Amino acid sequence: MQQMTEQEFEMSVVTYGSDMAGWPDTLQQIASAFIATTEGRRAYENARKLDERMMQMQAELQGEHSDAFLAQLKAIPAGFEQQHSVAFTGVGGKWTIGSLIDRAFEPARLWSPAGLVSQGAFAAGLLFAGLMVGANAAGSESFEDYDISASLFENSEQEYSIDG
Repeated sequence: MQQMTEQEFEMSVVTYGSDMAGWPDTLQQIASAFIATTEGRRAYENARKLDERMMQMQAELQGEHSDAFLAQLKAIPAGFEQQHSVAFTGVGGKWTIGSLIDRAFEPARLWSPAGLVSQGAFAAGLLFAGLMVGANAAGSESFEDYDISASLFENSEQEYSIDG
């Protein structure tokens, strides 16, 4: 019969629990031989103590504190209305600029399909307006009408002309 190491025993405890009655038959026999050693007895006692402590903690958690906590969790929706169902109209029920801005930039509205379409339409309109302003601003003036380089680079002794 093969020998079991402490690590193999601990892995079996993690996998099957500290009660060896639920272990596979071949593993039970190998573990029983391991528990007969001093090292095995210590590992088995540690596993049993840990299992008992975990059971005790589980029993404590299932007491009155967990019931009170769950009751508080269940009461949250009744105590606080959800944000999407609340329409803030400002101070005293009047619409203010601040409340309109808050409402316009509310994340639920920004990322909704209607919000994305309206943002795209606004961007397209802004681009179109910029193109129209840029196209009409050109006019009939040319670069030469605004060239001031001749006066900047001109020498007082000689005349300089851009045209040659």
